[in-house]
Amino acid sequence: MPLTRRDFLKLSSLAAAGVAATACSEVSRQLHQSDLPDELLLADPTASPDGLPAQTGSAAGLPAIDVDPVWRLLNRAGYGPRPGDISAARNLGLAAYLEQQLAWEAIDDSAADLYVRGLTLYNMEIGELVEQEARDAAIELASVTYGRALMSKRQLYEAMVEFWSDHFNIYVRKNQVMLFLKIVDDRDVIRPHALGKFRDLLWASAQSPAMMAYLDNVQNNKGEPNENYARELMELHTLGVDGGYDQQDVQELARALTGLHVGRRGRRQGQLVFNENQHDTGAKVILGETLPAGQTVQQDLNQLLELLVTHPSTARFIATKLVRRFVADKPPASLIDRVATTYQETDGDIKSMLRVIFLSEEFATAPPKLKRPYTFMMSALRALHVDFSPGRRASRGLTDWLNQMGQPRHLWPPPDGYPDVSAAWASNLLPRWNFSLALARNSLPGINVPLEAIVSAAGVSTSPEIIGLFGQIAGGRALDPATAELLTNYVSAGPPNNRAVRADLEDAVGLLFASPTFQWT
Repeated sequence: MPLTRRDFLKLSSLAAAGVAATACSEVSRQLHQSDLPDELLLADPTASPDGLPAQTGSAAGLPAIDVDPVWRLLNRAGYGPRPGDISAARNLGLAAYLEQQLAWEAIDDSAADLYVRGLTLYNMEIGELVEQEARDAAIELASVTYGRALMSKRQLYEAMVEFWSDHFNIYVRKNQVMLFLKIVDDRDVIRPHALGKFRDLLWASAQSPAMMAYLDNVQNNKGEPNENYARELMELHTLGVDGGYDQQDVQELARALTGLHVGRRGRRQGQLVFNENQHDTGAKVILGETLPAGQTVQQDLNQLLELLVTHPSTARFIATKLVRRFVADKPPASLIDRVATTYQETDGDIKSMLRVIFLSEEFATAPPKLKRPYTFMMSALRALHVDFSPGRRASRGLTDWLNQMGQPRHLWPPPDGYPDVSAAWASNLLPRWNFSLALARNSLPGINVPLEAIVSAAGVSTSPEIIGLFGQIAGGRALDPATAELLTNYVSAGPPNNRAVRADLEDAVGLLFASPTFQWT
């Protein structure tokens, strides 16, 4: 039964006290729970790994700031660790682990790839897609999104797919074909360039039928140019709202985009079309630079994109967004400066900017940041090493929970993408609490939560040991004694295989994943 806010606070006091520190059978076989790593075989599950001392919760109920940097990196530069990931990353060292993640194409991701290959619609071209049922397309896009986040070993890459999906946001309910167009955009625009050069990503987005359709550029004709995409291209995709452009620049850029259409029927349906007959070939002046008369649509587009991608305001705008996402709601100016400089020195190389961010002192000492709902959900599922079954039940179930939490993927109507600051999410925590309890009780449709397998692999047997084990999984180190005692006292007396004791232990696990330590990293 779902908990009310009052019930939750009365039951655990965790929100006030805090926890310490912070579809196919082949896929299932590759990710089966019998493959739980040896790192779970802890002699003392209440001890911190690698000798790290347990922390104590802060008075405000948030985790202490002196977080293990590897724990923070895995939680912010991805969707949190699966069992064994922390030990493996610590053995590598933070810098080496980061380099491994940046070299994403060298990471064997066969299980996640196999999962995606088992889907039927995701790999179709637009001509085939538009003949499918929209509800089936929605399930497949959700399945790819969730499945990759859960299964992929390329965690930083998946985090950047989400980042750029927000940056180049597309609302899939804009019209009847937008969902199909977004599948192609996800596959052919965002994913190929997520850890490449920003210029290549911008070029791909500017020629994405999904982006053109979303921002009303399906028909952009000379004499009546559409300003919507032109404005968002500067305000949200490159320069930023304070990037130094004005309304005249918007109007001139819209003229430069005339003749850029999306086919609406026949063999060109859903494809980008350069209609030279509808292109304004007059000279344009954008940000003080002249696009000479007589150029084609493609020539004007190439020149204006080059102007935007090399502009200093773009470097600073992209740097600010990256630092806000991965470091702090109020991004430190010192780090923004260095990331913006790196952008300019490397021609917008995304890997180079991320390297500066994650190896910075500002990242290591950043205050806790509240996970957005999607990251919270995926990290909880990964931490408990769930089996995710491809298909309608699991995908719809997770989407329903994300709707309650406020972040269903690809369903943010404005073009600015989901918010990146904690204040946008902190007032809606009750669905997270209920999700955590449903997860621990193994009541999510299409998802198996192997609590018993995790306990067995760790070699623990008593209630205090089990609570200590899951506290370590949720927080990266041992529970503080007060919280451990609080949860142990909540669990009924008796062996863990007793039905009442088992139910109490499941609730205790749910409370650990609903706690500030797990949600703020």
